Amino acid sequence: MNRGGKTCKSFLGFSFLLCLFVAGIDFVQGRYYFVGGRQGWDLYPELIKWPQGKHFKTGDVLVFNYNIEGGNLFSPVRVDKAGYETCDPSVLKMSDRFNGTGHDRMRLTKGYNCFISAVQDYCGYGMKIAVYAW
Repeated sequence: MNRGGKTCKSFLGFSFLLCLFVAGIDFVQGRYYFVGGRQGWDLYPELIKWPQGKHFKTGDVLVFNYNIEGGNLFSPVRVDKAGYETCDPSVLKMSDRFNGTGHDRMRLTKGYNCFISAVQDYCGYGMKIAVYAW
């Protein structure tokens, strides 16, 4: 007669493990954020403000959509904080390079993640973002 109790406990245990697994998928894969929203990674004044109000986690992915016509002028570069401050694209962080398809993705690491335009003048006009991933 106690068989129903064992079955119920087994089902609850399985359900609990399934919930942990499903919750863990979001943690491992992270969320996708499209940089710049509808305008994408482009030269416009509000781009630098795009990260405001967003809460990024380690493992989240930034998607950079940009126009590749004209020789990848808008190609993003991942740099350290010094490269971000000075708009110096030669200061690559961890040798992170984008593939130049116009639909590049970069997984966030813990701490500051800084991205600028590969063209120094564009960065100086505001084509850069910095996000902090927890």
